[in-house]
Amino acid sequence: MPNSPERIQQLPYLGLGLRLRKEYIPLVLQEQVPVDWFEIISEGYLGASEEQLQQLDQICAKYPIVMHGISLGIGSPWPLDEEYLQQLKALVDRVNPLWISDHLCWGGADDTQGQLLPLPYSEEMLEHVVPRIQQVQAIFDRQILLENVPSEVIDPKTDMPEADFIREVAISSNSLILLDIENLHTTSVSQGINASDYLSHLPADRVQQIHLAGATLLCEAEEEADEEAEKDPVWQLYLEALKLFGPTTTMIERLDTIPSFAQMVTEVKKARCALSKHFPDLPQP
Repeated sequence: MPNSPERIQQLPYLGLGLRLRKEYIPLVLQEQVPVDWFEIISEGYLGASEEQLQQLDQICAKYPIVMHGISLGIGSPWPLDEEYLQQLKALVDRVNPLWISDHLCWGGADDTQGQLLPLPYSEEMLEHVVPRIQQVQAIFDRQILLENVPSEVIDPKTDMPEADFIREVAISSNSLILLDIENLHTTSVSQGINASDYLSHLPADRVQQIHLAGATLLCEAEEEADEEAEKDPVWQLYLEALKLFGPTTTMIERLDTIPSFAQMVTEVKKARCALSKHFPDLPQP
């Protein structure tokens, strides 16, 4: 579990959060909800109406907010999209999120959104992405987080383990890591890699946020959440990550459906209960 040189920023632990879907906004505006923080999809607010932005302003005044994008295309062969970056910077200046993130992958603003394809993990790609990350960080005057994407097959040009590549990218560019546990689980199952070994190769001091998806705790009662977590491989991997990295800001998400806000709040409560059994001294944000 190697550490790396000191960060530029000391970022806070936010606790357990949710993605701010448009369906949830009226309720979040109406009352104080038992969620520690929210993540917004950056592209959802590029070109948004003033009314939508004012609603976001109100939520930003009540909760910590982070921004997560899908269009940066940090590994793509074409130049970074300056227009997209300036639009994103304007949103960052307005929202003032705790941090911003995107994916360590192909794809970008000029590509079909959602085509977040894994990179070849090689020295050549390392030399390509590091200066691009540094360029983005210079524009925003802050570090960015980059998320691991699922990889079902190994690219023929790959010449190093994915975890080593992510570590070298983070250290060389002085960026941070958004660790997606479900994506890691998918990669480990598809490629037969050891997920525990993968985690141990990441620089612990650069893992700033976790995405936890695909790990619904099926129990009805919150007090049964710990027992349910013991049965779920994604949850077990998540708990292992926390033991390595310490308290890490976590967003709970569902990718296959759009649950009601009440369902997601229940998931947060169950997760909090399960975590309290394993980490009784977990700090409150």
